[in-house]
Amino acid sequence: MTDTTPDGTSSEPARPLRILIIGAGIGGFTTALALRQQGHDVQIFESSKLAQDTGAAIHLASNANGLLRRMGLDAGKIGGVECVGVTEYIPQTGAVKYQIDTSQMSKMWQHPWHLVHRAHLHTALKDMATGPEGKGQAAKLHVGSRVQGVDAEGAILTFEDGTSVSGDLLVGADGVHSLARSSIPGGDKKPFDSGKSAFRFLLPTEVLSSDSQTAELVSKIGALVMWIAEDRRLVMYPCVNKTMMNFVAIHPSKESEADITGAGWQETGSKARMLHIYKDFAPSVLAILEKADESKLKVWQLLDMEQMPSFIYEKLAVVGDAAHPFLPHQGQGGGQAIEDGVALAAVLPLGTKPSEVKDRLQIFEECRYERAHRIQGYTRTAGMDTADLAAKGMKLDMMDYMGYNFGHDAWDYTTKALQKHLEAQDKLLQFRNPVEFGASPGPRRPLGMHPTSAKIHTLRKETPEKSRTYSIRFRTSRTYLQNLLPAGFAFTSPATVASASIICTTLDGMAWLGGGGYSMLGLYIHGINYTKRDGSKVFGTYLPVLFENAADPIITGRDELGMPKLFADIDVKENDGDKSSEISLSWRGTTFGTFTVSGLTLEEPVSNGVNGSPPGRRGPSPPPPPPEAGTFYYRYIPSVGEPGKADVEYPVFIPKPEAAEGTEAPKSFASKSATISLQGKDWQSLPTLHHVADWLAAMPMYGVEEAKLVRSTGVSDSSGARRLD
Repeated sequence: MTDTTPDGTSSEPARPLRILIIGAGIGGFTTALALRQQGHDVQIFESSKLAQDTGAAIHLASNANGLLRRMGLDAGKIGGVECVGVTEYIPQTGAVKYQIDTSQMSKMWQHPWHLVHRAHLHTALKDMATGPEGKGQAAKLHVGSRVQGVDAEGAILTFEDGTSVSGDLLVGADGVHSLARSSIPGGDKKPFDSGKSAFRFLLPTEVLSSDSQTAELVSKIGALVMWIAEDRRLVMYPCVNKTMMNFVAIHPSKESEADITGAGWQETGSKARMLHIYKDFAPSVLAILEKADESKLKVWQLLDMEQMPSFIYEKLAVVGDAAHPFLPHQGQGGGQAIEDGVALAAVLPLGTKPSEVKDRLQIFEECRYERAHRIQGYTRTAGMDTADLAAKGMKLDMMDYMGYNFGHDAWDYTTKALQKHLEAQDKLLQFRNPVEFGASPGPRRPLGMHPTSAKIHTLRKETPEKSRTYSIRFRTSRTYLQNLLPAGFAFTSPATVASASIICTTLDGMAWLGGGGYSMLGLYIHGINYTKRDGSKVFGTYLPVLFENAADPIITGRDELGMPKLFADIDVKENDGDKSSEISLSWRGTTFGTFTVSGLTLEEPVSNGVNGSPPGRRGPSPPPPPPEAGTFYYRYIPSVGEPGKADVEYPVFIPKPEAAEGTEAPKSFASKSATISLQGKDWQSLPTLHHVADWLAAMPMYGVEEAKLVRSTGVSDSSGARRLD
């Protein structure tokens, strides 16, 4: 049985996840690389002897290129060519239809748009995922390993030879004819012919530049060039450091179906049939097609597929073409496979427990499902024949498509989604403005770690939190003080003489403040009770104001606890060891409170007594008041733009904290010699605090009852604060 931490999360030991990937294409290797860099144990199983894409180029738009760069792969260093323009020619005449200079447009995008040979990208990903260099443990590649069965629930792969292997997560990156996706309920989708097929081939750039008929077409190396007719098109762009030009000739499938005997990428095409299909294109286009090497000419069907009901099931996720096969009309097929792999790694940082995998896959799907299918929709629209677009009243908005496609970072997007998920799981996290950055560390959640974590205990042990508290208890007017009490609060005694205390605490060695500390000084009114809606009473001390001299505790205390905190400079000067002290309360040089304590002597605790005094005897005097169980205060948050109105207001109670286990007993010193001097100030000298200073200065003083100094280790974080009613 797995133990749980106080916040309800699993305490299962963290270790690298064992992740099994089916398929060693671009999607598979990207996923392996991203997961390797997260620190996981990754194995890749490829059915062929050497999985490698050949004979074609691929688009790496900003959205995909940025992810590769994040992982350390610079496409420019493997022959990638930056796309600097788009030119469309009229197919029949060869005249320019339009030109776009994307070199200026590229300033919009964080990363360049590269055009790269698929084989070069595939090899680079393979080397980075499986090579000895780089972050994390090298992924292990198993070639000639044909998967026969996928057990999503048990994360088990079974191979044709009868052997099997198990892990914590299965990833199906096995392409358009994926076996893995059939293990997802409703996922036994079969790809179908989209109605279009494509010839593909490469030509040396110099072959085109040396021919007067084609030289003009490659005069601006780096441009994406297109000829788009009613139902067929030719696309050309450079790769391999501008030395090669990649060609994709898309046309109705029925016109080349005789060449296609299988469903793969390596079917040899007929050059004569290709020339016939494009016979009505301009002479410059035909001159290009004539140069194709028929022995290297390939033809394949452009396959489409119905939308998967899900990309995940139990401990299985599918990525790339296994999840969403793409038509080539937006150049996003490879890019979306790259996004899938990186997003999957983003939800599985090192430390993710096997029991958390299924929940993390849900986040992966939420981040990928809608986006992948939306881009698929754009791609289908971009590939429609002119007549079909007109018949359906549809228009292409390529700039809108590009904006959505390029303007996304799957890592940033998914890590934010994971952050929100983890925050929702942790019931002890504290939030306060600015909330955009997520949960805030503070005294009740130091360093962003769980309060019970071993690291926090180690820090507190190495730098123990210490406090010294001076308190001066004095007599004053109950009728004056009661004007401070909100509805529901009252003095327990009817006497017109009440007790209150000025209490000043200086803290040091605070783990949540990097070992530093701060001081606080407040007015505490004794003998208060609060009557709840059910008629029951709670007894305690009321805190109307607490001054502190550091921003962080003021902000956290106001936001997380609702305490009535204000800023002031607090100077504590100790004289003659522990025997006397002088405390001043000021704001930017204006002092409005001075307190002295002298003649302190060590107080010996007496059993059954209170504050070291023997218990009093019962007599004809009134019975003693109920013991004070904690501290009251009132939370008030003003409404923005509506002066005098509150967004929320309610009373709060903090029970007295129990002594922390293992801490030293506090040392207490007592005295009868103490002074309190409070001065009212005008708004010029004390602009933000004069109303408080004036009230304090007018408070009647009937004499000091006692003064104390308590030195202790271990500091309460007030996490017991709770709303009353």
